[in-house]
This record gives sequence, C-alpha cells and structure tokens, in this order.
Amino acid sequence: MAQAQSGEDQVRRAIMDMNRAAQRLDADAFMRSYWRSPRLTITFDGETMRGWDIIAREQRKWWADKSAGIRFDEQRPAEIVSQGDGVVTSLQWMQVSRAGDQKPARLVITSVWKKLPEGWRVVLAHESLVP
Repeated sequence: MAQAQSGEDQVRRAIMDMNRAAQRLDADAFMRSYWRSPRLTITFDGETMRGWDIIAREQRKWWADKSAGIRFDEQRPAEIVSQGDGVVTSLQWMQVSRAGDQKPARLVITSVWKKLPEGWRVVLAHESLVP
C-alpha cells in the first residue's frame, strides 16, 4: 500500500510545477496552484490585488512578451512548514533576470497554502523584488 504524501510534499510538488510554468512564462499553468476565488489575495511590491480573475489577468500581462528573456531561477530550496491541519506556509527565493540585465533581482515569496477539495492552493501570498 502506497503511503500518502504529506501536505508539505504536495506543496513542494505544486511549487515545482509553478516553477516550470514560470520558466515557460505560462501564466495559465502557473495560476493553477492559486485558489480560484474572489478572496485570493496577493501583495506584490506593496500593491495588493484581490480575486483570482484579476490576478490571472495581470499575470498574463506580465508574461505576455515571451521574447523578453525573463528567467526565474530558484536560489535555494523552498522552506515549507505545516501550520496545522490543512494549512502550510512556504518561503521561496528566486533570482529573476531579463535579457540584457546587468544584475538579476531576487524575488522573495511567502505563501499560505490551504488544503481545499481540489487540492493544495495558495490563498494568500506576498512577493517582493529585492534589487
């Protein structure tokens, strides 16, 4: 009998899928790990957005130019911690570069994941670019 994966392992797998989608600048695949709700909340560099539809639309805009040479590279493995039954937090460090950039920026991402009927989904996230 196969052992069930822990919440941490399931979130780690979802983050790997998100990272692969980010490498392709595939906003739709990337957004699959987010809670499809008007209550989804993300703060990016001081700007807060609410609602899956709004956030997905913005993500598609950000990644629309596939020729921009944007790259996301994980700097170290994500820290993933169970916060009790059905809630996991993750902390990621990504290096973000664009073709022609002299120095890449670092993107720090903190997310709260919740176990929902459709699987583990990000319900709240904060992202900051550090030049």
